[in-house]
Amino acid sequence: MIKQIIFCTIGSTFFAIGMKAPKNCIYLVFIGSLITASIERMLSDYYGELIACCIAMICLVFFCELISRVKKLPSTVILMPSTIPLLPGSSIYYTMMYAITSDNVKFMHYAKSTILTGLGISLGAVIATITVKLLEKKRLPK
Repeated sequence: MIKQIIFCTIGSTFFAIGMKAPKNCIYLVFIGSLITASIERMLSDYYGELIACCIAMICLVFFCELISRVKKLPSTVILMPSTIPLLPGSSIYYTMMYAITSDNVKFMHYAKSTILTGLGISLGAVIATITVKLLEKKRLPK
């Protein structure tokens, strides 16, 4: 598990470098990826892909919103590369492979995994974004 977290974090950091993220943000992407990969890996065995990805994404969005306010940066600069550990790359590949080879049992297994992961990512992003917006509205004077 630790090896997976390390490789996900390093891969996300190099992805950010490849995306030409600002150099002063690379260490923030590293931290965001570390948070995301750690939470997802720790929770996925106990709570499944949906809950693990949802909670990891919520934590990542809160981290990115906090850092964007402190560093005066757009949150997407850190958010986009830091979500790489959550993406269901292998399960999408296997879903398509088993769809083409007509192995329906394995296809359904990997399709379910892909859909739950994607749903967890999107729900986590929506829940965290709505929470941040509600807190902003409550804090701003009228």
